[in-house]
Parts: sequence; C-alpha cells; structure tokens
Amino acid sequence: MANRKNIISIETSSNICGVSLIKGGNCIKTIEEDSERKHIEKIPIFYKKLKDEIGFKNSEISAIAVSIGPGSFTGLRIGLSFAKGLALAQSLPIVPIPTMMSLAFSQKKIKPTIGLIHSHGDRVFCQKILWSSDIPEPFQDIEVLNWQDFLDNLDKTETVFHTNCEKLIDKEKFILAKLSSIPVGVLAYEMFEDLVIKDPTNLVSNYVSPFNIDK
Repeated sequence: MANRKNIISIETSSNICGVSLIKGGNCIKTIEEDSERKHIEKIPIFYKKLKDEIGFKNSEISAIAVSIGPGSFTGLRIGLSFAKGLALAQSLPIVPIPTMMSLAFSQKKIKPTIGLIHSHGDRVFCQKILWSSDIPEPFQDIEVLNWQDFLDNLDKTETVFHTNCEKLIDKEKFILAKLSSIPVGVLAYEMFEDLVIKDPTNLVSNYVSPFNIDK
C-alpha cells in the first residue's frame, strides 16, 4: 500500500456523478449527486468546487482514480476522458478501478460473493467475487446475463449485491450497493501498487459488451 497518497477519485459509470479527495486512505471531501445524462456538465463543476473548498494544490495530488466499468458507455467515456485530462495535464498516473470491485468494497462488512450491475433491459453484468481480508477480487470475468437465467442458476447460499436493478427485483433479498467516488478512491489507495498505470494514454474503459443502452 502506498503511504500518504493524495488521490482524486471519479465515479461516472452510471447515474451517479462524483468526485472525492482521498488522503491517506480516508475521504476528506466528496461532491456527488444523481446526475443522469448530465455528467459532461457536472464533472468539471464538481472538481472545481472540490478544489475551491479544500484548497489543495495540483502538486499535492499523487494520482487520479476512476471507475473503469462496466456501466454506461457514455458515462464511462466521460469519466475516463476527464481523468485523462487531469492526469496528462499534471503528469499524474491513473488508477483504474473496476466498478464491480468498487461496489463490492463498499459492502466489505458483509463480503458479498456475487455482484450485479444493470446493463439494459432485462440484462445485467454479473461477477463472482472472492475476498482477501477486506479487499475484493474477481473470481471470474464479468458476464452479461438475462435476469431470469441468472435467477434460475443462482446458488441460494450466495450473498448478492446489486446496483440499479430495482426494476428487475421481485422478492429477492439482494443488497443494494450505491455507486460513489469514495470507495473508488479508497480502493485505489489500498491497491495502488497493483493497479496504477503511469502512462494512461492508451487506457480504455471496460465496456464488457459492445454497447450499453442507457435507460
């Protein structure tokens, strides 16, 4: 783990648009809201507000962390483009954080074993998760599944979290995990040496499927 790292973290993978400052593994300040389809307008405003309220200097920032997907095609593209702009302008590395792992990390007290993110229609991104202490790790690659197929094959002993699947859930007792730039930044701090990309020029988002219809 990298000590005394100051990280700007960004979350735009779905409806939530947010920016946080993480210092020494703790969130100093976060500015975020449900801004569906307004990320391109909101993210620079939120960043400027964060900088103005805290008063940090560019030279004090060690890296930019960004939620890298899966999620909304447009949201991911906006978040990564903004992260690259900050990183390249200040010669900073980027720490790309898988969105599913960020969501899992936000539920580390429960340690769920399957994560779901709504894709489009009745389809979801699904991934099995392992835990190393309080750090989530992917057990397998992300799959895109039909909701009913997922339910039909679900082992009832699994602990499942979801984000944005409320319209699909009937009686299933799945854990709601909310997207936020805070776990993106804290997980980037914890996993810095393993995930940091010093030259992010060619970094791309993890869209998983060829397209993702925003609804």
